[in-house]
Amino acid sequence: MHVAVLGPAGFGGSHLVQELLTRHEYDVVGISRHPDKIGKHDRYTPHALGITSASIAELIDAFKSVDVVINAFNPPYGPSVYKTFVETMRRIVIAAKYSNLQYFLTIGGTGSLYLENPTNPHETAADSRPFWLAYRRATADSEAATYHMEERIGFGSPMAQGMRDYRIARQASLSNPGSLSEADRKLIDETERAVMEGPDPIPDIPIAARASYMFFDGNTTFPWSFVSPPAKYIPGPRTGKYEVHIDRVPLAPESERTQGSENEFDGRLLGISVADLAVAIVDEVEKREKVGKHWSAVAELPGENEQHPSYARLS
Repeated sequence: MHVAVLGPAGFGGSHLVQELLTRHEYDVVGISRHPDKIGKHDRYTPHALGITSASIAELIDAFKSVDVVINAFNPPYGPSVYKTFVETMRRIVIAAKYSNLQYFLTIGGTGSLYLENPTNPHETAADSRPFWLAYRRATADSEAATYHMEERIGFGSPMAQGMRDYRIARQASLSNPGSLSEADRKLIDETERAVMEGPDPIPDIPIAARASYMFFDGNTTFPWSFVSPPAKYIPGPRTGKYEVHIDRVPLAPESERTQGSENEFDGRLLGISVADLAVAIVDEVEKREKVGKHWSAVAELPGENEQHPSYARLS
């Protein structure tokens, strides 16, 4: 079977390529501006194409020799990232629709998953400020998650530096709250107040990923599957074990809530390593049990606070 991966040298795409090649029955085409960055393999073919600038005709041409496309595309951060993400996804979806594909799978984001809220059944993770605050705290509490976000956003950028500073201050508050400096206390308060009360608490990327789900929801014109990683999607080892959730944010029971926290989501966010999500996605390529569904997967996260390489490399 021939499988194309959009974004093969990126965080998720590199592990997808590695997982596909490990199983031996797949020939993989990597489609991006620099698909050879991941390395060389007898069953890996790089197809150089700038995804954000590619026309629908160019994408259809890139898809014509494959059976399955897995979309791990993620645009670089910038002031126009929302427009870039949504417009690129629009062209990719049209190309998938008019290609003779057996299956199209795309990776979205946690923000599009629904919360268990009886009073507001349409509330997603990206609608909930308490959820987003718990997400920010959980990211800060994990060195692997913080490192990944710095790498993804760009080391040294103001946003990445803000995440690192918040982690340092939060770790100080958890380890020795009695001696927390005034500067660290102020940093924590300002960061968390911006999430809970500020005008724009959620970055454009998760909002754009959520909007892109509308291209798929209810669409019966081609076989698709939309997988949204859980809140804690981080570098980590491959265990090969995971649990699938349909449409909903995976959460630990209320009993796991952080003791004394005012936030109903603190301590309850689940996750998966990038390697194990690749396992779940390639399993779905084989089994095709979630065609036309929006889903997530979670797994144990051993060594969560260690720095793990974010990108897989071929030998």
